[in-house]
Amino acid sequence: MTFTLSFEDIHATDPSKVGGKGANLGEMAQAGFNIPPGFCVTTDAFWRFMEGVPQDVYAKLEEVTSEDIEKLRKIGQEVRNLLRQAPLPKAIGDSVVNAWLESGKEYPYAVRSSATAEDLPHASFAGQHDTYLNIRGKEALLESVKACFISLFTDRAILYRMQNGFDHRRTALAVVVQRMVQSEVSGILFTADPVSGNRNIASIDASFGLGEALVSGLVSADLYQVDRRTYRIVQRKIASKEIAIRPVAEGGTERVEVPEEERTRAALTDSQIIELVRLGNQIEAHYGKPQDIEWALAEDGILYVTQSRPITSLYPLPQPQPNDDALHVYASISHQQGMTACMTPLALSVLRILLPVGHAHGRFLESQYLASAGGRLYGDVSPLLRHPLGERFLVRVLEYGEPLAIHALVTLAKRPRFRERGERFNPIRAVPAGLSFLPKIVHSLFLEKPENSPQETFALIEAHLTEVQSRLESAREIREKLDIAVNEMQRIFTPVLSWAPKLGSGLIAEALLRALMRKRVEEETLIALGRGLVGNIETEMNLAVGDIANAARTSEALLSLLGETSLDAKTRLARASEMADGTKFLDAWNRFMEKYGMRGLSEIDISRPRWSEDPSSLLQMVLNATKSEEAGAHRIHYQTLIAEAESAAEKIIEEAQKGLWGWIRAPLVRRLLLVSRQFMPLRGHHKYLVVRLLGLIKPVFLEAGETLCREGRLETAEDIWFLTLPEISEALESEENLKPRIAERRKEYEHDQTLTPPRVITSEGEIPATKLEGVEAPAGALIGSPVSAGVVEGVARVILDPAAETLRPGEILIAPFTDPGWTPLFVNAAGLVTEVGGLMTHGAVVAREYGIPAIVGVIEATKKIKTGQRIRVHGNAGYVEFLDELNKTEPST
Repeated sequence: MTFTLSFEDIHATDPSKVGGKGANLGEMAQAGFNIPPGFCVTTDAFWRFMEGVPQDVYAKLEEVTSEDIEKLRKIGQEVRNLLRQAPLPKAIGDSVVNAWLESGKEYPYAVRSSATAEDLPHASFAGQHDTYLNIRGKEALLESVKACFISLFTDRAILYRMQNGFDHRRTALAVVVQRMVQSEVSGILFTADPVSGNRNIASIDASFGLGEALVSGLVSADLYQVDRRTYRIVQRKIASKEIAIRPVAEGGTERVEVPEEERTRAALTDSQIIELVRLGNQIEAHYGKPQDIEWALAEDGILYVTQSRPITSLYPLPQPQPNDDALHVYASISHQQGMTACMTPLALSVLRILLPVGHAHGRFLESQYLASAGGRLYGDVSPLLRHPLGERFLVRVLEYGEPLAIHALVTLAKRPRFRERGERFNPIRAVPAGLSFLPKIVHSLFLEKPENSPQETFALIEAHLTEVQSRLESAREIREKLDIAVNEMQRIFTPVLSWAPKLGSGLIAEALLRALMRKRVEEETLIALGRGLVGNIETEMNLAVGDIANAARTSEALLSLLGETSLDAKTRLARASEMADGTKFLDAWNRFMEKYGMRGLSEIDISRPRWSEDPSSLLQMVLNATKSEEAGAHRIHYQTLIAEAESAAEKIIEEAQKGLWGWIRAPLVRRLLLVSRQFMPLRGHHKYLVVRLLGLIKPVFLEAGETLCREGRLETAEDIWFLTLPEISEALESEENLKPRIAERRKEYEHDQTLTPPRVITSEGEIPATKLEGVEAPAGALIGSPVSAGVVEGVARVILDPAAETLRPGEILIAPFTDPGWTPLFVNAAGLVTEVGGLMTHGAVVAREYGIPAIVGVIEATKKIKTGQRIRVHGNAGYVEFLDELNKTEPST
């Protein structure tokens, strides 16, 4: 067993030996970056140390849950006491001392913990384990190494592992022993802005003395932001740096007050800022991803890197990345669809095929205007935003679908960098299509007989799907079936063109009715016209669910069986078929499945179960309906809506007949009413067609998965969801083992599920603030620095001592600062406000990882905000708003 390794003998592939921090330092040493010399105490040493612990501490930890913070604290203390009783084995001590002597016993050292589950791509564990600074002498060194081993079991580290799914028994800890840099200035460099996400903006936190004061949240730091492409300083905020941590000659550190005249002096010169950013660019280029870099500027002016790790809080960039140098702006399609859950690669690939515009040349025509980010679907709206008409059209669409995105998109559209280059929407190209479409709309609006249009359109859909199914059933080879599936997806909107003019005329009719009658009838009358539409697929499906519930409630025994949650849904349905009372229910159920069985939750994701595959959610909907309404109430309510609409129509016609022009207005209004009522139900038919088609082609993909599974290249047929359509085609023609790729994709998918997708994101990763236009911060708001995006409101709780006070679930934590000892409180926190801090102070880092809004640098926050007040934390804009009158404060500046 090897108990120590020098940095020169460590590589990036060695985290199991030296932990994430040690592996990163070894990698940087190998790459030639200027890091302070030192060595690592390996995980072999940790496991040898654990052999001497008197009890199985892991058994104790298995008694704890992340929800029971008090028990966690108690067990954690017991575990640490047991570890303190265990001696550091002599063999480990000898190895550490020999490495120390070789490195130079005359120097002071920093002794830092380095866990194997640390500095990972999706979990940094920042500040979870202990660090000891300015360690001098053999005894102090050995004591610090042992203390680092023990810090694997601090309350905060135990909780963090539990929340992130890391096994206590499989997590080890190494120790980094590194020469101390007697730093004049130190801090953190992000090679991407961790708040906005912009990959082209470097962000620097800097303060006087050792970096411990900064990362512990004890001081506020200067903030410098630099455009990494031009090295232009774009923002400079100089903080009042009242405290610094300095080394003590005999060992250890002390807090010292910074002289008043020095507190607002810039910690870095412009040339030092640029030097740091150049170094950051080199380190990011080496690792190939944005980095969070700890640095120290020594008294002699030499710049050292003391750590580098991936930034774990950045939302993934849209993929595929554009192949030009223009700025692209993406709007969330997932938000528009009301489904922000993570989707698999194949589900996203299918949706890119379905979009009927922006296709490149090739067999699989995935639209260039759709991209994925974090497992969600985004539309590249840049061409529209660069043209006034396109921007107006997009804004109008978003007013109905996603108004919160409008401000961000319009703001981005005004930037010179966005407007100066890139594709621009050309309305002239749309003229031919518009001219061919317009006569059809006019015909539908004024000449066509609209009666029974929803039923006729449904029949057209069924005929089209029957043809598709026949073609698929006639194909023998999986490759042929795949070609048919792709072809049908590419032409999915061809049948839609037959009824799109009708839907368009329905929308126009509705708008014209409003224009003609809004001054003659009340708004509620116009709104009533849109209720009780006959033939709307969504409405009919909901009514059919109510019909099933009606059939189920006729028998108490049947209801009891259907509600037996110890049985899966399919078993309950099978047993219902054996009951005499189940016949009527199953008839209704089967009729529903025949028409709607290919639908389901999150149905635009083809990898999600359809109701025909997993009926559990549908069955629960039925059971809920039996409890929430009387028999037949859904049909009665629907008829009431129809009656209200008819009554509103009569009133509108009556009012239209009045006046000098009533004889012309009334016939027009009658026609518009008929067109609106008959054609507006068609708005759900196109999605029904898409979802039904997905249901038909889903077995094709699963058959492809089964083929690859038989060949030993996939573990299960369901692994097919983690390949794209082009990859499936290539896989069927090759012999590649796809299992490693699938394993990596599954890990990425699991991580993406934890992310909160933004409504708007750029190709540079920037996530602009989203807000409703016209909303401004109220008077009396407390001003601070935004460090973790989002908006939350709740009850404030001021805490000065985390060991003596607790935070209730959903409360907003108000603190002077936070350090790793505060971490257990974050499990309940809905938001965070601190008096001091910067982008890389403890609270900011943890808040971003927990996904809670946070603001730091709010002067006297613990005095101005009172426990029990309702407040709103604007983590995007950087202010705290008071929602009640309890001790409301004067405005802050």
